[in-house]
Amino acid sequence: MSSDVLSVLISAGVSLVIAVLGVYGMLSKYREKVDQLEKREEKTQGKIDALRSDVDRLLTKVGSLEKSIDSMNRLAQSHSPLALTTGGKKLVEDSGFMILFDKIKDELADKLEDEGPSSQYDVQEKARRILSWDMIDDERFEPIKDWAYKNGKDFDQILRLGSIPLRDYYFEKHPEIVNLNEKY
Repeated sequence: MSSDVLSVLISAGVSLVIAVLGVYGMLSKYREKVDQLEKREEKTQGKIDALRSDVDRLLTKVGSLEKSIDSMNRLAQSHSPLALTTGGKKLVEDSGFMILFDKIKDELADKLEDEGPSSQYDVQEKARRILSWDMIDDERFEPIKDWAYKNGKDFDQILRLGSIPLRDYYFEKHPEIVNLNEKY
């Protein structure tokens, strides 16, 4: 009888070990899934943070644009095509924009070329977008940002005004776009 008890105990022990190993295997799989979910959550959080940053940037830009709409009328003449007023010319000159523009105008014109504008209006709006969005964080514009801050001026407005010389430079390089309207 003692061998029967021993046999039962060994069987129960082996069964218990097998059950423990099975549970451990299942827990390992679940732990692996939890680890994968944590990694996905980190990536998702990074994307959320990037989106939050983009939204904050958009809100800042909208607020800045709302402020500058009224003063734009004093700095750019609203006839076709837009032209800098005396005050607008002074702002882009005093800010140092024109000095930088003279150094990088070919690079900016190439960026504009990559956009493939097909009309004068396209050139004007894409020039504005390139300066206001693509170049806003370019370190070469830091001295202009500093000047704007120290002089209580709006950096975004300087870039918007700077899109007019960019547009005009692009027209010089592409007279076919300027002459396009003469066909109609």
